[in-house]
Amino acid sequence: MNHYTITMFKKETTEKYPISTRFLANAILKDRLANSYIFIGKDKADIFSSAIQISKILNCQENKDKISEPCENCINCKWLDKNEHPQAFMLITPDPKSKKDQIKVETIRELTNDLQKSSGYFRVVFFESSDLGSLTADCCNLLLKIVEEPPEKTIFIFGNITKNNILPTILSRSQTVYFNKQENSLFKGISEDPVFANCFPKDIKSALEKAKESEQYLSKSETEPLTFLSQIAVANYDTNKHLNKKEFCKLYENL
Repeated sequence: MNHYTITMFKKETTEKYPISTRFLANAILKDRLANSYIFIGKDKADIFSSAIQISKILNCQENKDKISEPCENCINCKWLDKNEHPQAFMLITPDPKSKKDQIKVETIRELTNDLQKSSGYFRVVFFESSDLGSLTADCCNLLLKIVEEPPEKTIFIFGNITKNNILPTILSRSQTVYFNKQENSLFKGISEDPVFANCFPKDIKSALEKAKESEQYLSKSETEPLTFLSQIAVANYDTNKHLNKKEFCKLYENL
C-alpha cells in the first residue's frame, strides 16, 4: 500500500474511515479529483476536518514539487488549521440572522463572483450543510454552472447527514463519499483478515446470506452498493502493484 495513501490524512480519520480517506488520497495522488464531492456522515466535525485536510494537502508549501502529507508548519497549513486562510478554504454557512437557517442567495452570488477572480491557491469551497433547508433550490440553481465547470484549481465539497434531501441537480454533478463508521468498519473487517479465512463464502447459500447482510449494512447507511464497491476498488488500486489495469478491474466486475 502506498505510504502517502496512509499518512496523507490524520491517523484518527484514516482509522475511522479507511475507505473514504484512501479513495480521496488516491484521487489526489493521481490528479483525478472530481469537480465536486458530497461528504455524507453524521459527524460534522470529521467531515469539516477532512475538507480542511484536503485543502492543506493541495496548498501546503512543501507540496509544490510532489504531493504528499501536509507539513503542518508552513503559513498555509497554519492558516488552515485556524480556518483563517484568505483564499484556500471558502466556508459557506447559513446566514445567522436567517430564521430558517438558510444560506443567502447573495452569499452564492458573491461566491461565484469571487471564484471568477484568479488565485494562486487551490480553492476548496466547503458547504457546511447542503440540504434543501439550508441550500435552497434558488441557491443551487446559481451554483450549477460553476459546479459543473469550476475555475482552474477549484473543488466544491458539500457536507450533509443524508443524501436524501440534497437537490438532485447537485447530486448528479458530484461524487458521493461516505464518512460512515458502519460502512468503513465493514471494509476494515475484510481488509484486516490476513488470510481472508472467514471473508468469502464457501457455497451459494452462504454467499446469498453474506450478500443480504452486506446489502442491509449499506442500506442503513444510505450507501449505494455500486458506489461502495467503486470506492473500495479505487482505494485499493496501486500503480506499483497492479500493472495491468484491465486485470485489476476484472476483480470487481463480477462482485
